[in-house]
Amino acid sequence: MFTLSAGLLTLGARVMARLPLVPQQGLRQRSDLPVRAVHPDRVHLDATKEAARAGYLALRQSGGAVHVRLGPVDGRPTPTTVSRPLLASDTAEQLTVEKAGVNGFFWAGSPQTAHGLETEEVEVDSPVGHMPAWLVRPDAAQGAAPGREDTWAILIHGHGSTRGEALRVIPLLHRLGLTSLAITYRNDTGAPASADSMHHLGVAEWEDTEAAIEFALARGARRVVLVGWSMGGSIALRTSVRSAHRDLITAVVLDSPAVDWRDILIYHATALKAPRQMRRLAMWMMTSRVGARMVRLHEPLALHEMTPEFYAAHLTHPTLLFHALDDSTVPPGPSRRLAALRGDLVEFVPFEGASHTREWNRDPARFEWLLADHLVRVLDLDEDVSSWQLPVRDPAAAPLAESIGLRL
Repeated sequence: MFTLSAGLLTLGARVMARLPLVPQQGLRQRSDLPVRAVHPDRVHLDATKEAARAGYLALRQSGGAVHVRLGPVDGRPTPTTVSRPLLASDTAEQLTVEKAGVNGFFWAGSPQTAHGLETEEVEVDSPVGHMPAWLVRPDAAQGAAPGREDTWAILIHGHGSTRGEALRVIPLLHRLGLTSLAITYRNDTGAPASADSMHHLGVAEWEDTEAAIEFALARGARRVVLVGWSMGGSIALRTSVRSAHRDLITAVVLDSPAVDWRDILIYHATALKAPRQMRRLAMWMMTSRVGARMVRLHEPLALHEMTPEFYAAHLTHPTLLFHALDDSTVPPGPSRRLAALRGDLVEFVPFEGASHTREWNRDPARFEWLLADHLVRVLDLDEDVSSWQLPVRDPAAAPLAESIGLRL
């Protein structure tokens, strides 16, 4: 019985340790939201937590052959459904009464197909190979402020996500006159794998962001802004404290960032009611050289270097930190802690009623005003953001001729 219990404990700990490390592309693309009625001007959905949440929402069906953008909840047709206005259909095929997937990125496709911004498909040479990326240069003919193209924003998506996560902020960055580079990193779909084909939670992925900075510098960049969502926020933080080009990083913007991986892992293990011994064993497997071999990691994870205290001691860049208070994926506590430790550098912006990395969706105008105001101050830009019509790209904008429903 002792041997059996020890074996089960070890097996459970190994599964727990591997869960956040195995790449999971399309993690948020499940079709699990029932559509109950489709009208020319509105859609009725089951009143799930996601469907009933305030803010904007997009739905996909048939793998992206159908993509629609919906406005905030405007009614309850029945006790179990909510109504949302149908703002736009980005595909010829229309939404039907069946289950749909939620696209939290709201926009689909590329900056070219979603926003009409000229987009170059480029490759960043990282230590593990060529990483595909989107390069969007500011165009004064499309409303971009001139003379700022040498400030580059490096945009880093989250765990199980794609570079499409950046589609919500690219129009604003373009309007400010910044060059945007939305990158991929090791183990992404279409990108090379690491030696162990496992996520390292930012411990190793920051090297791909460093390669993106060097790509930007080779093409005329003089200042860099790091923008990261979720695990991308963790990658941005690690890059900001380890980069050889720290003096050129002018600002950091974080959206629901993974500031403390130990806290995140313990939070989810506790939610699963995992025994304390199993949690401790899983953490040992991730952080020790012997344990790393048991979960097939090429090297142990330096999670002790990914905490609010560590970043507080090493952070030198002005940082805008958004965090959804309803975040059940990455709890906001460590973000709040980092801001408390470094109030001189970190501006913490909590968003009520938003889920993980959905602050823009909750209130696009407020999100973009805060982001634009921060960048104008930190980058010393000659802009009066208060006179702008925000969000820069209207959520109800008509689809472009090339619009698609795919998450690329």
